[in-house]
Amino acid sequence: MPIKFCVLCNEDPAAKRLYGGDGLADGDYCPICHQPVCRFHLTTVRWRWRDSGETDSALVCKNCSRTYAHRNWDAFNRDWIT
Repeated sequence: MPIKFCVLCNEDPAAKRLYGGDGLADGDYCPICHQPVCRFHLTTVRWRWRDSGETDSALVCKNCSRTYAHRNWDAFNRDWIT
């Protein structure tokens, strides 16, 4: 889903110069903080569903991944791998 701007690029002028608008077409909204993020600032997190045991993954922004905010995302149904 194309986004109009990246929150993390706007916070860091060096990243904005480095990436420009290249990653906006492949960017998406972070499912944790709901902010628009370019593809360069998305990272994969993985979990195992507690009821079925199957593994799954999602793309979240690097800030949510670094602060482990994704671990609070539906923690009742997910066992976090990364």
